[in-house]
Amino acid sequence: MADAKAWKEIALTFAGKLITAGWSAVKACALVGVHRTAWYRHLSPSTPPGILVPHSDRAYPNRITDAEGGAFMELLNSREYANLSVTQAYYRMLDAGHCFFSIAAAHRIVARNGQNGDRREQRTGTGPKRVKPIVHATAPNQLWSWDITMLHGPGKHTYRLYAMMDMFSRKVVGHRVEYTETAALAAALITDAVAGNQQRPAVLHADNGAPMRAGTTLDLARSLGIELSYSRPRVSDDNPYSESLFKTVKYDLEFPRRFQDLDHARDHMAAFFADYNTNHRHSGLSYYTPDTVHHGLVEQVCQRRQATLDACHARNPHRYRRRPTAPGAPSHAGINYKETNQPSPTA
Repeated sequence: MADAKAWKEIALTFAGKLITAGWSAVKACALVGVHRTAWYRHLSPSTPPGILVPHSDRAYPNRITDAEGGAFMELLNSREYANLSVTQAYYRMLDAGHCFFSIAAAHRIVARNGQNGDRREQRTGTGPKRVKPIVHATAPNQLWSWDITMLHGPGKHTYRLYAMMDMFSRKVVGHRVEYTETAALAAALITDAVAGNQQRPAVLHADNGAPMRAGTTLDLARSLGIELSYSRPRVSDDNPYSESLFKTVKYDLEFPRRFQDLDHARDHMAAFFADYNTNHRHSGLSYYTPDTVHHGLVEQVCQRRQATLDACHARNPHRYRRRPTAPGAPSHAGINYKETNQPSPTA
């Protein structure tokens, strides 16, 4: 059976015979079922092109040569122009009597050489590279994390929320709201959290803020027997537990856009964290509350959940594909931790 191309050739041949017999091209093509433009293309087929040369390889008389582009890039990367943007460098060259081509061509050549980003010399670290923090907890009071975030007050006033949490149980073990970030307030936060919890953590993790690395903080941690761990600079996920806590705080439906004054902020955060520890069903804890995990009550709550699920299954077994089971809480928590990793020395 002939394909479409063969049928088209047959139809055009028959149309040609009709036209030779005196039919018009329009009527002959309509009879055989092809468009008249197909007949005209059949009469004058296009000639195949010769050797195709890409535009980038064509020898246009106005093309910028490699030598010209190289000379421009050499001058652009000289000490006089190295830290300038392409536009600034181009017009300073122009004022100095150097003109190679247009500004648009300059940008194209710079992009071709991969220098169309920030061309300034980048600051490189001269100190030792920070160790990747690998910390791990299998029970409460082994690993705490803390951080500071900003709260908006009236007008241009801002406050600072200090919050410290147990990574394993997610319980907020200490917090305070102040006007500023200082090492003295950070030390007070640690002292109050240890006293209120009646137990110190083995490791305290934080980011690289000034209060976290202040001598006051270091001396206090040393006196309490707490090992300090720090996030790496410019690594956003080295302190995820505190960052997640602050998101929960600020996305709460009752969180005010602005606090009326410092007392308002303190009262609100005290009420929020009390409710958070007692009633918040945490997704990272299989929806147990932080207090339940922190005080070792998971087994009792799990048994009550299982009894409720068993009763529901007994009433309506056809609603379940398998018997529902209440999960327990996770057995560990950590930062950058995998089963094959060993905790690293902290920075």
